[in-house]
Amino acid sequence: MKYVKNLLFIFILISSPFAKAQLIRLEAGIGATQISWLEHEATADLNVQLSIQKKQSKRKFFVALKAYGNIHRSNVDRTKYTFIEPNNSYSTRINSNEELFSNYRGSEAEVGFMWNQKTSTLPYFYPILSLYSKSIARKISTNSSHYIEEEKYSLHGINAGIGVVIPGKIETTIQGQIFEPILRDITLYGNYVGVPYSSTSTANDLSYKGKIGFKKAKIGALLSYEILNLGAAENKNSKSILASQVNSLSISFLYEF
Repeated sequence: MKYVKNLLFIFILISSPFAKAQLIRLEAGIGATQISWLEHEATADLNVQLSIQKKQSKRKFFVALKAYGNIHRSNVDRTKYTFIEPNNSYSTRINSNEELFSNYRGSEAEVGFMWNQKTSTLPYFYPILSLYSKSIARKISTNSSHYIEEEKYSLHGINAGIGVVIPGKIETTIQGQIFEPILRDITLYGNYVGVPYSSTSTANDLSYKGKIGFKKAKIGALLSYEILNLGAAENKNSKSILASQVNSLSISFLYEF
């Protein structure tokens, strides 16, 4: 969440010259996401987007924030998961037959510009360029031991894409975006890990997101699909993490204030 707060602070600084903007829009919404990662989980989402467009300008500045957490936990496949056994007799050992559960949570923040923003009765295209920050975490627990281990990924980079607006009684917007992480931080916490292990990597794969939105008056709905490629972390003194991919399908219902 600290990255979301930092981007929000940057937004306040950048947006101050636009105080006399002709058009300021605030959209807030709730939704749900089905995440397919190492397990399959559903989350509840909260999101907000603020956009500012100066008079006579076709360029729009925006900041979008989102936070989510799982609705229910999922069973972990013990054949695909290993944890570090405690080295002392004071720690509680986990029975090999005991069930493990996972919980997902995360947040994202985006700050950038959209060009060619106009009022038209015909469909039109517009480019998008933004700074994008994404974090997602997976916590492992058992029924008898509340907290075993947690791995957290934070990706920060550049998001670029193109969108099309189809005007009508119900306005339709379609976007396609490519995310290039510039910085990726992987942190492993745990009762048996010891000091949290953190790894920073710049060798990143591209990630992708597609969106389709519908809006009538002040009410809208947004459907998005994201393919997020997570990096790997190696640590001889702790636990190595293999690279993985997160696929998520989200739906949000929005209201413009």
